[in-house]
Amino acid sequence: MNWWPFRLRPLAAALWLALPAAAAGQQATPLEQLHAEAAAGQAGAQYALALRLQDGRGVLQNYARAAGWLTRAAEQGHAAAQNRLGQSYHNGLGVAQDRAQALHWLEQAAARGTAQYLFDLAAVLEQVPEGSGTAQAAELYARAAGQGHQDAAVSLGVLYQNGTGVAQDPARARKLYEGPAAAGHPRALNNLGLMHVRGEGAAQDYTRAAALFEAAAAQGLAPAIRNLGVMYENGFGVPVDEAKAAGLYRRAARAAGAGTDPGLIYDARLAPPDSSAAGLERLTDGAAAGDPLAQFQLAWLTLQQPDPSRDGLLAAEGLLRASAEAGFPAAMANLGWMYFEGRALPQDYVLGYMWLVLA
Repeated sequence: MNWWPFRLRPLAAALWLALPAAAAGQQATPLEQLHAEAAAGQAGAQYALALRLQDGRGVLQNYARAAGWLTRAAEQGHAAAQNRLGQSYHNGLGVAQDRAQALHWLEQAAARGTAQYLFDLAAVLEQVPEGSGTAQAAELYARAAGQGHQDAAVSLGVLYQNGTGVAQDPARARKLYEGPAAAGHPRALNNLGLMHVRGEGAAQDYTRAAALFEAAAAQGLAPAIRNLGVMYENGFGVPVDEAKAAGLYRRAARAAGAGTDPGLIYDARLAPPDSSAAGLERLTDGAAAGDPLAQFQLAWLTLQQPDPSRDGLLAAEGLLRASAEAGFPAAMANLGWMYFEGRALPQDYVLGYMWLVLA
């Protein structure tokens, strides 16, 4: 049987923040006024304009222009812009992916001590090769968790559970999970359920574990849905029900989201891809240059066709794989879907689920 703990692995996933009140207010500012204020050097306006360019709200979506405005605001010490610019470098959105630049700007923002900025920096440090950043990530998670940041508490719990960057301490991990779990945090519920399954840092209690998985699964967390399926398949804390287990496994496979196809998803942060001749040419050029967004969108357009050719499917698979390996979450999810469906690939539920969990 396979159990699926869920830890934060953002890879190049976007860590976009909810807008602070000031920036949210500027989203209502007329675009012409925002342009004028940004050009005059107002950091808040530069940041707000960058957000509009990233989201494609009222303007043509343009990550490169957004990065330019973020840079100007960040250089003036605007913490939210620094954090967002660091994320852009981490994700390769509008700029070449650059870990050093990502860490530089994320560190500038985190120096303010804001819980979200501490968390975002820690999440990137966890991915530094050979685990050299995990000890620092643990310190940052602890500071953010001390301010009540639930995601930070759960991520810190994972480090203590696994002994990564800190001395292994399952009891402390359980305590870190319990608060967020009581508030309904899905990752905390799932991970606490696993501790009760294994009797690791908590009393072994299959009934309690099944209830925790159920609560997390109700929020759509794929690993929890899969873990609940394992419980029903084996009769751990619940009656044996192989049909229900099979349904849960299928539901877990779909949990990454849905687009026009039951298993195909699109990144809601992106404007629809331009399918005109000129748009396709731009996407093709971008994909050839290694742009993960262009690779994803070009593959998406191919997969949206009613009956794509096998050559088209193979090309889409190659584009999705390149984008997924660069860390783009929607590409990971759709590559997983192709494995589940056996489209242009040998059907492989293990690899399919792996990509969905990473997404």
